[in-house]
Order: sequence, then C-alpha cells, then structure tokens
Amino acid sequence: MAEPKKATPFTAEINKAAAARYAMEDRADFADIDRGLITRLPDKMHNKDGDLIRDGELLAYITDETPCPDSVNPSLWRQSQLIKREGLYQVVDGLYQIRITMTLTIVDAPDGLVIIDTGDNVDLAAASMELFRKETGNTKPVVAVIYTHTHFDHYGGVKGVVDEADVASGKIPIVAPGTIESFNKHAIGENVITGNAMSRRMGYTFGLLLPRCDCGIVTAGLGAGDSAMHPNFSYIAPTDPVTRTGEKRTLGGWDFEFLYAPDTEAPEEMHIWIPAIKALTCAENANHAMHNIQTIRGARTRDARNFARYLDETLVRWGDQAEVHFGPHTWPVWGNENVVTFLESQRDMYKYIHDQSLRHANQGLTPLEAAEIVELPDAIGRKWYNRYYHGGLHHNVRAVFHKELGFWDGDPATILPLLPDDNAKRHVRLIGRDKILAEGRQAVESGDYRWAIQVLHHLVFADPDDTEARDLQADAYEQLGYQQEVPQYRGIFLGAAKELREGVSGEGQLNTDSLDTILAMPVDLLFDFAGVHLDGPAAAGVDLRINFTFTGPAGEQPWTMWIRNGVLNARPGHADGAQLSVTGPKPALAALLLKPADAAATIDRYSLTTEGDTGALATLAKVTDTFDPHFNLVTP
Repeated sequence: MAEPKKATPFTAEINKAAAARYAMEDRADFADIDRGLITRLPDKMHNKDGDLIRDGELLAYITDETPCPDSVNPSLWRQSQLIKREGLYQVVDGLYQIRITMTLTIVDAPDGLVIIDTGDNVDLAAASMELFRKETGNTKPVVAVIYTHTHFDHYGGVKGVVDEADVASGKIPIVAPGTIESFNKHAIGENVITGNAMSRRMGYTFGLLLPRCDCGIVTAGLGAGDSAMHPNFSYIAPTDPVTRTGEKRTLGGWDFEFLYAPDTEAPEEMHIWIPAIKALTCAENANHAMHNIQTIRGARTRDARNFARYLDETLVRWGDQAEVHFGPHTWPVWGNENVVTFLESQRDMYKYIHDQSLRHANQGLTPLEAAEIVELPDAIGRKWYNRYYHGGLHHNVRAVFHKELGFWDGDPATILPLLPDDNAKRHVRLIGRDKILAEGRQAVESGDYRWAIQVLHHLVFADPDDTEARDLQADAYEQLGYQQEVPQYRGIFLGAAKELREGVSGEGQLNTDSLDTILAMPVDLLFDFAGVHLDGPAAAGVDLRINFTFTGPAGEQPWTMWIRNGVLNARPGHADGAQLSVTGPKPALAALLLKPADAAATIDRYSLTTEGDTGALATLAKVTDTFDPHFNLVTP
C-alpha cells in the first residue's frame, strides 16, 4: 500500500491563505454543538453478534487543540472538529437526538416515543435506542416512525427501532411524504436500480477508500464517517402518506403538522412542526452546510428554487413561533431570532445560486464558465452554516444548468465528442508522450495541479499501464484534494490518487442495494430492476414470455414478463402463450429474475411450482448481465 504524501509548500500556502475567506473568529458553534449533551458515545460500539459498528478512535487525531494540518482546508478542519462530537443530547424538553453521522431523533410525547428518521443502520439504530433508554430511564414504547424523505440514511435503520409485524398490523404507523407508491419508487429505485454505480461512486465521494488521517478522510462534513464498517440496511414501506401541506397527525398525544416539500433535497420530502415544544425541522433542506443540488454520488438533479420556496413558506407558517430547529445530520439552532436568521440565510443561499446561475446562462456562459465566477456574497458566504460541507458551489452552479437546460453545455463540440480514451490517444500521437509528461511534471512542480491533472489525463487514458504518468497524476490529484473545502471533492481526488498508485482493490464498497431493500421493492420495480440487467444486444433476437404468480400474506399477485426487441417489459395479470409459469414467494421469484443462472437451485430450495418449459429460464440467464462493483473510475 502506497503511503500518502505530505502537503507541498504550494498546498500549505493555499490552505493557510484560505483561512482569510472564513469567519475563523466565530466560535459559537463549539458551544452549541455540546448543548444538551447527556453522554458521549462509547468509542467502540458492537452489534449483538460482536461486529464492530462504530469506531470513534478512527478520528482521534482530530482534536480542538490540534492546529489545522497543511493537508487540510481550514474550514473543513473546523467542521470536522465539530461533527466528530457524537452522543446522546436533549435538544429541549421532549426532544432527544443520538448523533452518529446520521442522526436519530426521538420525540418523547406523552403517550409514547415518535422516531424521526432512523439512520441507515439497523444495528446502530438499535444501539441508539438502547443508549437512550439506559441514560434516561425512559420505558415508553415507540408509537410511530416518521421518514422525512426518501434517502436510505433516513430509513435504513428502521428495523432497529420497530418490529415489522407491528407496522404490518397497524399498531405503529410510518408517516412519510408523498404517496406510498411514490415514496417506494424513489426510495428503493434510487438505491437499487442504480445501486451498483451509486455504491462505487460513494466509495470516492465519502472517502471510504481512504485511511483515517490528516492525509486521508477528514469526516464526511455532514457526519463523522466513523460507522460505515458493518452496513446493515433495512426497509419498511410507509403506511401513512403526507401529500399536502397543512396535514396534521396526532402521534403519542402530540400534534405534528407537515409542510410537503417535494423535488427539493429529495424527490419526496417534508418539514415538520411540533407545536407542543415549538420545535421545527426542515429535514435536509436546512443544515449546517450547503447541500447538493446535484449529488455527486449519483441521484436526480434537484431544484434549487424549490429549496428556497419551501424554506420561505416554512418561515411564513412557523417562523414567528419556532424556538428550535433540529436537523437530521447536524446540531440544532436555538432561539427564535437565530432560527429565523438561519432559515432566511439558507433560503437566500439557494435562491442566489439558482438566480445567478441562470443569469449567466442567459448571458451565454457555459456551466463551467459560470461555476468559475459565481461567488456567494459575504453576507451569505461567511456564515458557517452556508459553507461547502456536503454540496459545493462549483458543482451546484453546474447542477442548476443541468436541471433547467439539460446535459448540453452549449458548445457544439460537446454534442458528439470522441470517447475519452480515443481522444487521449489522438492527443498523445499528435503531441508526443514525452512532451506531455514533461508538461505534466512541470505543472506539478509549479503547483498548477488542475492543469497537471488535465494534461496527464491524456497519457493515463491512452495507456493505463504508464506507471510514470499514473504516479505523477496521482501526486497532482492528492495535492488538489488536500486543498478542498468540499469533503466530497477531497474524497474523489484522494481516492483517485490512491487507485492510480495501487489499482482498484475492492475496498470502500457501501452497497445500497441490500437484500432487504430488494425484497421490499414493489413488484413493478422488481421487474424494472431485472430490466436494467438485460443485455439488450444479446436479447435482440429473443422472444420470451414467462408468467409469474407472487404468493404472500397479501394473496396472489399474477404478473407476466416478456422479452422482445431487446427489451424486458412486464404488466399485472397472466398472458396466454407463455413458455413458462412459475408460482412462489417473492424472495424466490426475485432470485429467479436476478440470478436465472441459479434457477435449478432456487426452484429446488423454495419448492417452486412450475408449468411449461423451464428452459425459458436458461434463455433468460443467457441475456442477463451481471455488474462488477469495482469498475474503473480513474482509468478507462
């Protein structure tokens, strides 16, 4: 394993100078983040099987007393000093939070506990509830769960909080934004349909490939990033949808009022007002950080204007009453004046990004040109809660273009560009390998790391085995990573450096397409998932139809699936003329669809009922693709 290199004098000077852009004298957050602390989390946390699920010692090198290293942007270092403080907190009377990267919020209502967001890990959620009960002596039952939005780190721990049978029986409702069908579609579709690609990209963006040191991961910005070593995702579909602003629910004896905020930080999202304790959350539409308009790990582009619109509507509805704002990742804001100032500033930040991006678009600038010149005004940009700890201004400007204008940047040369490796080889033939290498080396030695990466990219993509070019480009990526305030940029650049030096190792994979999530998929999404596994060219001449009957507690669900013209389609009901009919429980039929090569073993294991030609499954297997979770990113 190659050791990370130290920051060069160029990088050290850039990071030192960066401090002038920030309000380093403002230390109020260091008091606020410890407000209401009941107990810190134990450094080592294990699940019931003894597996390590959190290791706080990984970030022991980040202390309040340690000066910012040369290899870390000073703003990111400050945020990391804050966000690593994890524990059980009492926010106000009746409201508690366990902050472990993804915060689990407990509303202690008179007649029971209401859980708002469960984190992403069943084991951590269960450990959080155990810690809460131990430290507070609270024995009230959980009477409801609320998902604020469709991202897996807000519902993935649900089975550590409630028993699925209690949800199915109606004893414990799960309240969530949007229709149940829409929530399922976006929650599961985002994390499963594109799960393999998203998981690989997450390894880069969240620094999962990197060592825990000042030359590696320095927290994830919104969370400490010390609890990803034993993922355990779950899913239970919501049972109580919120589809209109102003809807109310009485949960545990307290009223909860909702503001429906779709197409913001998630396709389905909502804000929550608890009048009994004057507590408000805007979910991830308001954080101690700028959020993503386009998340780099991969998701649908968001609407910056909607962030601002719904934050303003929240201010109109509850701005004169709210005494605390609590979020699902970072620490709360207390006091009405502070809450209003915070929400107004976050609103204006997203509105500024939206409006200025489109102003430049209408002046004829490309997304990249606009991203290079848009800067937040000091009244917004020097607020710590508007800094770039999840989203980054540069890529958010480009995301606004993408949302409103699509993929084309307006340059005709980019409509049908050459493939990167072909383009690289032609540049090497034209200019010469040695000349490009010399230019790249000169750029690295003079601290011009962005140019070094661009010019050396030709050599690496023309010949991925060119070790000299790879090592030099790795040096450039590494130094550029050290300079980044955005933790995702840092993770990407340092991850690229690591894989250029060492190759793809398979480390740092956080799979969002868990078995539990796949089995929770509605049947139509299950067929969609099978469809993206279909090798279209191989299936172009295939004419195949299979009838499926899904059995389970809800009764039988008949479906027919057919492949023709290289496309897999499905619809409810059976069709005449199917080559094969299969009946069985959903887990078994999901296995047949996704791994038809193992059909014989699956049929035997589940004692499936078949009628017709089982050779149809062999045909399906021949045209079903598999996905490599460790595909190349930094090389072709």
